[in-house]
Amino acid sequence: MKASVVVFLFLSIFLVSCSQIRDSAGVNRKNIDEFRVIENPPLVIPPDFNLLPPEQLKEKNIANVESDLAKEILFGLNEESNVNEFNTSTMENILNQTNADQSNNDIRQEIDEQFASEKNIDSSTWDNEIEILDSVAESQRLRNKLLSDDTNINEEVPTIKIENKSKKKKRFFFF
Repeated sequence: MKASVVVFLFLSIFLVSCSQIRDSAGVNRKNIDEFRVIENPPLVIPPDFNLLPPEQLKEKNIANVESDLAKEILFGLNEESNVNEFNTSTMENILNQTNADQSNNDIRQEIDEQFASEKNIDSSTWDNEIEILDSVAESQRLRNKLLSDDTNINEEVPTIKIENKSKKKKRFFFF
């Protein structure tokens, strides 16, 4: 009996020390090597959006794109083929559909003119006085309205009118 226990212990120690048995049993430890250099994979080049997907190539019976391209370069373009379909990218198609491909060279001037006209309108309405909601009078009005169950919507909201104090215009921004 003692001999079988000794043989069992010897075999178990022998099998545990074997690296393949340890890996298959899941007993093997994975030690972290802090000096190991980890190489990052190279960056992926984005796909060429001018290329057609393989499904569309099969549907259009385009077997050899490179030979067709070489023939077009050597002998010129075929007028019957639709050149725009192959030469436009996805981004250009989106810009064409939204009419964003037609840019205006004077866009900055147009925006400046629009803001200048808005500034003149705003300055004429707010130059003289400012109306601020009188919070104390408004809260009192709302309390009275709740107590009296009045449903009159057309009541005037109490405001305080403050005249705008004109500041001296400074010639330079740092004085």
